[in-house]
Amino acid sequence: MQTLIRQRMDGPWDAFWNEMSREWFKLEVRQDYNAEDDSPSLRAWLEGDKQRSLNLLTDDDPEFTSDCRQKLSQGVKLLRVHVIERPLSAYMGWELEYYSRVSIPRRGENVFTVERADVTRAALPAGDLIMFDGRRVILNSYGKNGLLESADFYDEQDDLSRFLALRKTVLEHAKPLLA
Repeated sequence: MQTLIRQRMDGPWDAFWNEMSREWFKLEVRQDYNAEDDSPSLRAWLEGDKQRSLNLLTDDDPEFTSDCRQKLSQGVKLLRVHVIERPLSAYMGWELEYYSRVSIPRRGENVFTVERADVTRAALPAGDLIMFDGRRVILNSYGKNGLLESADFYDEQDDLSRFLALRKTVLEHAKPLLA
């Protein structure tokens, strides 16, 4: 395992992504990523103007969308699971709209939600977990200000059994966002 600060993550992240050939699995557990996302659509949503927010909702990362479409064409499955808590935070309400209008139709992601109450026995991380082909893992760490600070990078030499078990448990309880 190797811990890298945010400014040094891109190269290893890109290598994991580029070498992936079967499945990308992302588990998101935070209920608010507002510090990481300052889009006009999100701002309008948080101000209570949902219609303006939806009108402003765009693909804010066309490069990632292109990368996803390329991986799909290579037969890679893209899975995203977000652990949700009730009542939904304002951010989560917006994020679910983003998934249904961008992540699913434009990127080809299979997006699921899982209620935190359904996975209370699972050892959920504090930050996001990203798994590449079940053989490499990135575990993101966020600071108190909500910004991504660092990540732990695991590869084939590391024991990934806890991450694989978590993936299995979460998917057993997950429900497709759009059914």
